[in-house]
Amino acid sequence: MTVSFQLNNLENYPRSDQLVIWLEKTDGTFVKTLFVSEYLSYGGYNDSDICPDWSSNTNWEEASQEEFDAVTSATPSIGLVQMEFICSNEQVPKGEYNIFIEVHLTADYNELYSGKVKVSRRKYRNQLLVSYKPDKYAKATYDVLSNVQTSLNE
Repeated sequence: MTVSFQLNNLENYPRSDQLVIWLEKTDGTFVKTLFVSEYLSYGGYNDSDICPDWSSNTNWEEASQEEFDAVTSATPSIGLVQMEFICSNEQVPKGEYNIFIEVHLTADYNELYSGKVKVSRRKYRNQLLVSYKPDKYAKATYDVLSNVQTSLNE
């Protein structure tokens, strides 16, 4: 599975650069963290203002060292970002899931990008939609991410 987006350079406020990507079943049950930025993974998840949707849906403090190492990385650089994820059938069986990308801006402002993803043998592409938590940050003239898409090329 590929997740791609444009990480925009927002100069109107101090950036947090905290980002997380995860999957849930369509009933809202947490499945798997695919990516988590370093600060968030090393204890930032305890701050209820930073990526609260992910923090409240996962038991990250119980993640194995193997899982931690597999998904933790530095926040991507400004520009076009393409992340490749291997969804093994044991961890993510074929089916439809909700995918989320949560980005922390500043204070308690977060952007949540969401959409459907189909883990199957068929190619697909899907655009993710953004929502604002608690609402859109007044100093942000545009979103942190743009052209957010998922695709599967099997």
